[in-house]
Amino acid sequence: MNIDTIISQMRTYAPVFGGRVAGAAEYALAQDQAWMACPCGYVVPLDDEPGPNLKLTGLQQVVTETFMVMCLLDNSTDRRGQAAATTAVSDLKTSLFSALLNWRPPDINAAQGFRYARGGLVGDPNRARLWWQFDFSIDVTITDVEGFQIPITPLDEIKASITDQTSGDPFATFVADNLQK
Repeated sequence: MNIDTIISQMRTYAPVFGGRVAGAAEYALAQDQAWMACPCGYVVPLDDEPGPNLKLTGLQQVVTETFMVMCLLDNSTDRRGQAAATTAVSDLKTSLFSALLNWRPPDINAAQGFRYARGGLVGDPNRARLWWQFDFSIDVTITDVEGFQIPITPLDEIKASITDQTSGDPFATFVADNLQK
């Protein structure tokens, strides 16, 4: 999963963030200090859950890929902390859903787009900041094409002879060349 593609999608189609969307490295910094204005979001890859191989003689496997959008909200406007936890979270959810649900990135082999996996409050809110997490998943199909390909020498020509079974003498020979055209 390409996190940069997801960040670009959110910057374009989730206007509530005002373009303030970053990746996993920036999220690690933001836990200690807020360097982007609120509301902002951080896209962080989570886990891959592979299903069983569906073929006996090859590879066809469905892998559920999940990422989170960690959202930072300003909690200072309401001393009780209800404004960020109610209206702002609802606005974020609406904006994220319209940007990500059912969207299929062009670089992923998936039959359906992203779906909402789970979400909720992260840590203890304080009077300044509130963290809210939204998780999204997509089922990606991987096949032999994505796997290791055995290097082979291309077949350039075929030579064959038909042999008389009793005498062992060839009575017909043919050559098929230029097979790479």
